[in-house]
Amino acid sequence: MVRTTAQPDLRQPTQSARPSLSSLLSASEDEFYGSLQRIWNNVVQLEDNGLIHDEHDKFVYAYRFAEEELHRAFATKNGIAFSSPSH
Repeated sequence: MVRTTAQPDLRQPTQSARPSLSSLLSASEDEFYGSLQRIWNNVVQLEDNGLIHDEHDKFVYAYRFAEEELHRAFATKNGIAFSSPSH
């Protein structure tokens, strides 16, 4: 009978190399709320400058800023540059 020793499976990644799920969720949440804050700050700035006159204008600008924020987030995640669409 030949004695065998258990060899560790080297294909399994170590836990310390990967961030935990909670830290990934926290970072994602921070990015999301940061994006919302940038959108709202832009809308408030336009309102303070007199470019927004009613609630409809506020929603239109917020939507446009949200589109730009999505393009920015996608581009930074994928290393892609988009040209800004002219509205």
